[in-house]
Amino acid sequence: MHLSSRRHFLKNAAILAPVLSLMPSYLSAGTGSRLRIAFIGVGPWGLQYLTHALQHRDLDVRAICDNDPVAVRKGLELFSNAGYSRPDVYTDTYKTLLDRKDIDAVLIAAPWHQHYEIAKAAMLADKHVACGTIMGTTLAEHWDIVRTSEQTGCQYFTLDEHNYRSDLIVAANMVKQGVFGNVEAVRAGANHYQLNGQRTPYPVYPATVVARITGNAFVSLRTTKEKQQYVVNRPHPKTGDARLFFTSGTLETITLTTATGQTVQLQSGAGDLSTGFHVKGSEGSWMDVSKSIYKKDAVNHVWEADKPYLQEYTIAVRNERFKHSPENDNVALALQDFINGIQQSTRSVYAAATNSVIGPLAVLSAKRGGAVVSFPDFSNGKA
Repeated sequence: MHLSSRRHFLKNAAILAPVLSLMPSYLSAGTGSRLRIAFIGVGPWGLQYLTHALQHRDLDVRAICDNDPVAVRKGLELFSNAGYSRPDVYTDTYKTLLDRKDIDAVLIAAPWHQHYEIAKAAMLADKHVACGTIMGTTLAEHWDIVRTSEQTGCQYFTLDEHNYRSDLIVAANMVKQGVFGNVEAVRAGANHYQLNGQRTPYPVYPATVVARITGNAFVSLRTTKEKQQYVVNRPHPKTGDARLFFTSGTLETITLTTATGQTVQLQSGAGDLSTGFHVKGSEGSWMDVSKSIYKKDAVNHVWEADKPYLQEYTIAVRNERFKHSPENDNVALALQDFINGIQQSTRSVYAAATNSVIGPLAVLSAKRGGAVVSFPDFSNGKA
């Protein structure tokens, strides 16, 4: 890793990976007054965060907003089950909710194409924002959210529980400990949110974990099609249990390059298949789909089971700020990082924009026949 690139990365640490800092912030945050929060959207994805928010000692959930009466009913049931009094309910427009002065932050779980509009309005109304993985649909919208966050001083945080998979946290820790030497390449397979049979129309990949592992800013991107090996999740013909089956085919891939020449491949399409997560370093590699690890200093220089390594480098996280929180709960960790960012005034919008803009840039590259496009530097205002 070149020193100049490393200095650039450390200077802008919030750009790429505020999430997996591997520090015990999860255990100590939340000693101040309660954060007054409202939910805009209480569909399946929003409900899982609402469930956790109602268990958090530092959150005061005051209102919900949704025009679907079924969603509202399910949301109110969660309040009742958690022993909360009935919240204020908005069924017409989120704009009325944003006019309230007793709301500090909003969690946006509305349809993805509404994220930009709602998030900007929320920050202009002096509200911190936690949102799903899509910030906007164009590069201009991403820049607008970044500048709005800077101008208003409001935080914008991406909630994506996929970045908190326990095995990926361990893999990031192994990289930090030098298990794989210098990281040369990373591959991240995509998946779709699957909640109550509903699937998002866009691929979801753990981009924040990738950024943490590479440790360098992205400088370019291109979209390509190539034949790859991948796995499909299908029922076993005899038992009916879900099993992973290896196969191969042509997939569209987003290839990013970092400031030090590392390559990152992100699967741009999903469904019932995935290329999996793969870390390749100068001294070893790890693959999640095969549950295996390779180290050059191994006795027989062969791939071996990854379980002993995952156990050795595991990071057990139990967040005491939740009344009831199982160890290494993905949603709890994501929600806690949002709270930490507000308490510590971390400019999380740079990381959020960096992750979200990958999609629009990939579309742009594909329209140009797979041409290389430059990656914006949001923290320094460089397109």
